[in-house]
Amino acid sequence: MPSRERMLTSPDGTRIWAESNGNTTKPAIVFVHGLSCTALGWDRQFADAELQRDFHLVRYEMRGHGRSGKHFVEEGYESRKIAEDFKTVCEAFGVVKPFLMGWSLGGAIVVDVITAYGVDYLSGIIYVGGSIVALHYHGPCRHPVMTELFPVITSLTSDDLSDGAERFIDSCVAAPLSYPDKLSFMGGFLMQPRAARYWSLKRKQDHTVWEREARPLPVLVVQGTEDLHCLYETMISIARRVYDRVEVKMMSGIGHSPHFESPAETNRTLADWVKKVVEGE
Repeated sequence: MPSRERMLTSPDGTRIWAESNGNTTKPAIVFVHGLSCTALGWDRQFADAELQRDFHLVRYEMRGHGRSGKHFVEEGYESRKIAEDFKTVCEAFGVVKPFLMGWSLGGAIVVDVITAYGVDYLSGIIYVGGSIVALHYHGPCRHPVMTELFPVITSLTSDDLSDGAERFIDSCVAAPLSYPDKLSFMGGFLMQPRAARYWSLKRKQDHTVWEREARPLPVLVVQGTEDLHCLYETMISIARRVYDRVEVKMMSGIGHSPHFESPAETNRTLADWVKKVVEGE
């Protein structure tokens, strides 16, 4: 199926960039990128012929990121608005009960969606690359490398932002990025206003509904052993406490971005798991 890009409007007027690809008659997977990144991070999934054949692929750029609208105050990042962005994207492409695949910060969107629309809005969750399962648990799950970077990348006044951006991007992978790939990642970081980055991480998010109601959702965790952003054993233990069915795929020698560093293995793992869940329903 041909790719369809759209600029959508969320209920509060924020513009949200989104794209649909793949087979619209098949189960839908909505891909949500990480902090200070863009939907380009999913290119190696959207170019995969088997994923295109077997799934309806949808990605968008979170408010405050990429081609989507950017707010400078906390009110622009309220949990309800974050959930409405997700719903706006789903409705625009006719998606019902998607699987949500969240990379890093993108994983936290699960909490907003379940709080706003209930557990039945989703069919399952794929956490990839040290996902933040809830903003409430970001601190306990944060790797020391990320803890060191945190004050620089979230500062509203730092003069070290370009250096912080480079260190942040370098820490997203285990092996060095090619120069073009590094510039692509850096571009997503540096085009984001400081306030958008700050409030994307510091916004209020009530995790209690998610923690109480998310138990029946099936979950896949795709995790690299060399992740420098997340203490993944802590993250996985929290996921297993919240959800009844958690399957974990560990990737040796892979960092914070399994879908980018090892796309073939990630894509096959993703496809096999989603098919298994769908067939079991």
